[in-house]
Amino acid sequence: MSTALPDEEFGTVVRLDDGRRMYASLRGTPTEQAPTVVFESGLASPPQVWEWVRRALPADVPTLAYARAGSGWSDPGPRPRTVPRLSGDLHALLDAVEVTGPIVLVGHSFGGLVVRHFAGTHPDRVAGAVFVDALHPRELRRSANQRRGMAWLEQSLKLSALRASLGLARNRIDERFDALPGEAGRLARGQLCRAALWRAAVSELVWWKKSDPEKVEVGTFPDDVPLGVVISGESLRNDVAHRKLQQDLLAWSRRSFAVPVREAGHFDLVLDARWARVVADAVAAVLTALAETTGEAEPARASVTGDGEVSAVSEGAGDGR
Repeated sequence: MSTALPDEEFGTVVRLDDGRRMYASLRGTPTEQAPTVVFESGLASPPQVWEWVRRALPADVPTLAYARAGSGWSDPGPRPRTVPRLSGDLHALLDAVEVTGPIVLVGHSFGGLVVRHFAGTHPDRVAGAVFVDALHPRELRRSANQRRGMAWLEQSLKLSALRASLGLARNRIDERFDALPGEAGRLARGQLCRAALWRAAVSELVWWKKSDPEKVEVGTFPDDVPLGVVISGESLRNDVAHRKLQQDLLAWSRRSFAVPVREAGHFDLVLDARWARVVADAVAAVLTALAETTGEAEPARASVTGDGEVSAVSEGAGDGR
């Protein structure tokens, strides 16, 4: 791996207990009382994709973004690269950077699977969560669209890895990353030119396709934590099953709320400053809920209706599989 690291603001390498190096960007000072916001990226997405969201959060909120094993400046991890193993790496990283207090997990796309597993195995650590157009553990079983798209996605990731290994990737840098600001955008685009990023994503995808959803849905998601579910209009329009699966995510907590973003695409939610602010607002809402201590009745669950508005969900709405 390259030893040329960016400025500390954008990340540094830390050592895990097993000796592996992991690239992480910790901003602010974590405490035992106030939550630290921890970002979990989608497939082949470097940690800099969260730059707009992080900038939109209050300056005094500690945040952590990182590169999963095998991508960025992070060492490869032991195989298979299953979701439980990725979740274990996150736990080890939190120890390494001394984030010992409560955390609010924010997972985009594939990152939502890691969030779900971590919350089920370490519910005492999770104070809240925000799913950003996140995959449901049973997405491949319940969405025909997703099943059809998986073969194409795997081949696309493998082709990108090949192009990067041949030095051809710079001719096809994804223009979406041009929307990221300054140094963060430059670093993100640079990672797309590295074959390791794509190979790590292929490994994660392949093992998820092979795995039993129950390996991800271990334990019980803590149903008393504030939970936001941000959903792109693109995803809602393209897949009815995805809408129902997002309702399942909402049903995981008694304190959930939905934020449909009709004009946004799947990647726009993190890469476009306009919609990243919506994600940041959802995170801020979770933080505000945590800061409030009331003895009032439990808030109603929320649901995504056909036209993208928010309405109440009855008990047990997330049980259908």
